[in-house]
Amino acid sequence: MSTMGNGNGSNVHPESLDPLDPFRLVAEKCKEAGSEFEITARGTNVDLAVAIPNGRQKRWRRLSRDQARSYLANPFTEVMYLGDLDACLFKDARTIEATIQLHGTGPRLERSVFDIPGIRKLDDGQLPLDEELEDVKSSDSDSGDRLRPGDDWVLDVEEAQGLSYKVELGTASERFTEFTTRLYRPGGRSSAYLARSQIRDKFSTLRLVDVDVTRHDEALQLLTRVSDALFFEIDLRFDVPLKLAAARDRVKRQRRRFVSRSDVATAGVRAPRTAYSEKPLSLYWYGRASTGVPLLEFLAYYQVLEYYFPSYGRRDILDKLRHELRDPRFEIEDDAHLSRVLMLASQAGKGFGSERDQLKATVKGCVTEGHLKEFLESDADFGEHFQGKALKSVARIDLKDRKNDLLNQVANRVYDIRCRIVHTKEDGGESAAEILLPFSKEAESLGPDVELVKFLAQKCLIAGASRLHG
Repeated sequence: MSTMGNGNGSNVHPESLDPLDPFRLVAEKCKEAGSEFEITARGTNVDLAVAIPNGRQKRWRRLSRDQARSYLANPFTEVMYLGDLDACLFKDARTIEATIQLHGTGPRLERSVFDIPGIRKLDDGQLPLDEELEDVKSSDSDSGDRLRPGDDWVLDVEEAQGLSYKVELGTASERFTEFTTRLYRPGGRSSAYLARSQIRDKFSTLRLVDVDVTRHDEALQLLTRVSDALFFEIDLRFDVPLKLAAARDRVKRQRRRFVSRSDVATAGVRAPRTAYSEKPLSLYWYGRASTGVPLLEFLAYYQVLEYYFPSYGRRDILDKLRHELRDPRFEIEDDAHLSRVLMLASQAGKGFGSERDQLKATVKGCVTEGHLKEFLESDADFGEHFQGKALKSVARIDLKDRKNDLLNQVANRVYDIRCRIVHTKEDGGESAAEILLPFSKEAESLGPDVELVKFLAQKCLIAGASRLHG
């Protein structure tokens, strides 16, 4: 046995518990299977946590006694979680099951799929995991008994020649309901009870039955390959955009909005005195409306910065041109003087350097090093993220780096991420880095970088604002 190592409470030996205590019985099952578990005591409260394998990693589940009894009724040592998805491989039943949901926001998934041909209502409730589809009772399709939200259902998927497994869509099976992270509530009632007793807790899954895989990577690859193909064809034929759901315990804490310390003391809402440019502000609101879609959100805020490239990218040249024209010695009849003006004007027409250079000029034109330090120090997690390796092939930001200008560090990181979103290796783009894919771990770790580029977009909008006239 090994423990979670959280340092909370004191370890309890299973044999010190009542022989019929479900915590002790689960612990004994874990010992037999060589699985990890932990029993701890906090005063008079006793807690049990078990480790469910997930490839080279594991997911710890803290159980109530009701949940422990449910685990005993199901061979939990035959269960394996799959990657970052809310998905399980049930090795003894040779079945993979994964929670599905709609892309984006919209109606309940069931309302979107209820008109797909082949869908059937299950009269006897949730589908047992090992039940043959042909033996499940269903309502007569001609009876006029339409499916309604909250009904248990199954969608027959026609078998394809050459495939040894069956594909099913429908209400989650009873067994999967015990292990899903969607309904997991540490120390609460059993998830199965909640799912059966409340319509709002019912959810739908994709099941692959009679699979010939036992290893984590093979099962995850099979699930991904089948779901990608099936969901794309369902979308083509029925306009229903499905996806596999991420594990609930994978979801990070909600990003904390950055608020300047100088803003905290400001009381109340005052009438606006400043007008902001309409077009970049529209792009900013597009970014705010894209919350939860990190790549799209990042690009929307980047476009705000991009809008100001001409202003900040040419500012140095325009200042030189202005100084040239203001020089009392400037003679309009002197060809040499006019040639200098023409040369500066031609440079201004071409912009100021590469896109990376224009981004650097924009960052330096709208934000100070002090502003950036305040932002980067506003969250304890920012330092580790911006210096870490969560994102490959992007510049890091280190406040302690005295050799590299902080403004340049920030601009380089923002531009590297932008290139990873819009360029592939084959594009021949400046970064030549691997594309940053939606729904990947890298994309889901992008939160602090989205906050950073949003902060820069806000500063650009402020710097480009004018006085509001009545």
